[in-house]
Amino acid sequence: MSSSQNGFDADELLALARLAIERNDIESALAKLKQALAVEKPLAEAQSMAARVYAQLGLFERAKDLFAAYIAQQPDALVERFQLGMAHFDLGEIDAALQLWDAVLKKDPVHPPALFYSALALAQRNKLSDAKLSLDKLLQSAAADNLYFGRGKDLLNAINSGQFAAPQTATTKTRKAMPKDVYQVEH
Repeated sequence: MSSSQNGFDADELLALARLAIERNDIESALAKLKQALAVEKPLAEAQSMAARVYAQLGLFERAKDLFAAYIAQQPDALVERFQLGMAHFDLGEIDAALQLWDAVLKKDPVHPPALFYSALALAQRNKLSDAKLSLDKLLQSAAADNLYFGRGKDLLNAINSGQFAAPQTATTKTRKAMPKDVYQVEH
C-alpha cells in the first residue's frame, strides 16, 4: 500500500472513510476518499465509494467518472454498472442509462432496481408498453417486501390510470424527486 501525505495507507483511509459514512460525516469521508484516490493506482473500492458519495451529493459528473473507472477495473460489477446508469439518468442522459441497465439485465434479468428505473426511463420516453413489460417482469420476480416492488406497482398503476405524466426532459426538479437510496454506500 502506498502512503498518502498524512501517513495513512489507502486501505486505512478507506476504512476511516467507511466509519465516517456510518456516522453520517460525509465531509470527513469525502476528504479521506479524495486522499485515497490521490495515489498513482487508487483502490477500486475507493473509486466506488467516492462515486457513491459524489452521487449522494448531487455531483453526478464526478460520480459518473469514478463509476466508469471502477467498472474499467471490475467489468463484472453489476451494482456499480447500475449506479453508473443512475448517474447518467440523473444527468438526463437517458439513452446511456438505458444501455447500462440493459447490460445489467443481460447478466441479471430480474435485477429489481434496473427493471424499475428502465421502466421509469421508458415511461418518460412515452414508451409505455415497453415500460409495462419491465414492470410486469419486476412484479413477477421481486418479493412483495422489496422496495422496488412497491415503487413498480405504483408506477404501473400511474401508467394504467393515465396519471403518469412524462416530463419532456429530465430536469433538476424531476431528478431531485427520485430517491437516492440507490447510491447508498454499503457497510
